Amino acid sequence: MADQTEQKRLETMGTRLGYLGLLPFVGGAIAALLSDELASLGLQAFVLYSLAILSFMGGIHWGLALIVGTRQSARILISVVPVLVGWVCLLTLPLHLTLAILGGAFIAQWFADRPILAELPIPAWYFEMRPRLAYVVAGCHLFMLFRLMA
Repeated sequence: MADQTEQKRLETMGTRLGYLGLLPFVGGAIAALLSDELASLGLQAFVLYSLAILSFMGGIHWGLALIVGTRQSARILISVVPVLVGWVCLLTLPLHLTLAILGGAFIAQWFADRPILAELPIPAWYFEMRPRLAYVVAGCHLFMLFRLMA
């Protein structure tokens, strides 16, 4: 019974934190609508938050590589790709391309994660929530891209 209570607590906390993590993305998109001044600051904060969260998503695999005995090399590689892609974009590409690539990277990360995580005892709630988060985040990136180009 205690294990079920702890699992329910984990599901509740994980779900809440996952959806609360959307607030800076959605907030950035809303700020971009309100004024040009807010759009500039909101865009900068949006891109930095995007890079941080994408890095976090990749970092999941670093932790898995340390504790799970299979696919360790693939997990380590997958763990660093998101942050490297985001960092290179931020340093070398125009903002509109950075937004497009970061947005696409959230979808790509989910498609890379799905088969790897499916081999593990990952709770069903995570598999239900994760693509929703990825698509909303990608949509916010698309919105910011359109706002930037308007």
